[in-house]
Amino acid sequence: MNTILVPTDFSDTAENALNYAINMANSFSANLILLHINQIPVSTPEFGIAAYNFSEIRKDSLDALNEKALKIKKDYPQISEVLFFSEIGDSSDLIVEFSKDHDVDIVVMGNSGHGSKFKKNIFGSTSVAVAKKIKLPLIIVPPEVKYKKITKIVYACSYDEHIEKSTSLMKVQSLNLVFNSLLTVLHVIPDNHLIDEKEANIDVYVENKLATTKHSTFIITENNVSEGILDFVNDHEMDMIIVEPQKHSLFHSIFNSSVTNELAFFSPIPVLIIHG
Repeated sequence: MNTILVPTDFSDTAENALNYAINMANSFSANLILLHINQIPVSTPEFGIAAYNFSEIRKDSLDALNEKALKIKKDYPQISEVLFFSEIGDSSDLIVEFSKDHDVDIVVMGNSGHGSKFKKNIFGSTSVAVAKKIKLPLIIVPPEVKYKKITKIVYACSYDEHIEKSTSLMKVQSLNLVFNSLLTVLHVIPDNHLIDEKEANIDVYVENKLATTKHSTFIITENNVSEGILDFVNDHEMDMIIVEPQKHSLFHSIFNSSVTNELAFFSPIPVLIIHG
């Protein structure tokens, strides 16, 4: 892990995610990039946009970022380099493009709507919007969660035949190796469901691919997948969840973007999102 990108809007939630990323970067002697994005102003007949001076706002944000960068360099000497940028535009699109242009390995963000069903259903969040678009690993950090060594990771895996054609397992193995953690593969199936031959073959495929990775596998029954995952996390004291938002036809149509949303808003531990 060489470079960690941390988008920030200077909110308490973003500051907590930044602190998480700082400690992670310090642990891995990685580079840190701070990114602040000013939203494009909306013009209204009453107020127009004349009062919006992007140059001044950008200077203010760069000053704030510079202050943070200097403090990080002073307090965390193991971090190789701290860079910072201020941009204007759509947050989710810019984060995705910025991460491509700056050789980022992983993105760390907070979720300001964490724990709120209202905000999840009505507003969503920038982190979830980024999760749907970005190809890099993205960690969504719940408010007030502090960084600690990742020793136990749970990978929520569906019995979907796409896994044989994707890079998901390779990414899970790689991330697990980076963190030097114990991996748990978790399958959530509906109540009273009997695993058929196709699903059994997929299970064998997953086990074979992970043969060189120290791991355990659990199958639990729960009609609500996100609830099943969260109950498992609470019962087994996991440090991180890996999940993959999937857009195609899925096993029982349960491992879809709504599961990612639920985990992003209600998980008590960081959620690491990958795309195969």
